[in-house]
Amino acid sequence: MLYELRKYEVMPGKLPALLNRFSSFTVQKWQEYGIRLVGFWTPEIGGHNQQLIYAWAWESHAERIEKFGAWRADPERARVWAETQRDGPLVRRVHNLLMDPTDFSQIDLGLPYGPDAATRPPYVFELRDYEAMPGRLPEVVQRFRGFTCDSFAAHGFRQVGYWTPSIGEHDHLLVYILAWESVEERNRLFGEFRVDPERRRVFAASEEHGPIVERVTNVLMNPTAFSPMR
Repeated sequence: MLYELRKYEVMPGKLPALLNRFSSFTVQKWQEYGIRLVGFWTPEIGGHNQQLIYAWAWESHAERIEKFGAWRADPERARVWAETQRDGPLVRRVHNLLMDPTDFSQIDLGLPYGPDAATRPPYVFELRDYEAMPGRLPEVVQRFRGFTCDSFAAHGFRQVGYWTPSIGEHDHLLVYILAWESVEERNRLFGEFRVDPERRRVFAASEEHGPIVERVTNVLMNPTAFSPMR
């Protein structure tokens, strides 16, 4: 699969109207066009308070061009947009990133990140971006493949998936998503992972010739009521 991560910068005060447009119209229309919504979130910690984040899944670039083009040309979409933007635009700008899954990405391997959402409260999701040092992304990916993913699992982390950019952003990036029962659980388990002696040993060995990660950014997100991923 090909994944598309989309981030909306919302006009001040327009977030409720935009969420209503998604919940009452847009998401249902996407289903009619065969557009696969993976998850839809609002930031809780990190990011900013006028932002929406969601992800699509495509079989190919060709499918994306065909279905997204048809959706954009839909006359009913144009009518609803005109009605909801009578008093000005709802969205300032949209950022999108097309991503390929790694060979260990859990969502593509059919590995669930938790029990059925109907049996539990919604999770808090964490979107993490690893910017590798120039030329060292393969080492970052290999450290996740060869150690970090298994260590995460041993420490009780719920891993959703891992991706690298296909179109957009830059070529030194690894993107992944984790799922938590709460912010408190997240802080506790990350604290345990960071002091793990084996983690320290592996990280030290992988950074013998200098750091391989330049910068990490993250945002904790709550799923919306209409998000398939909860």
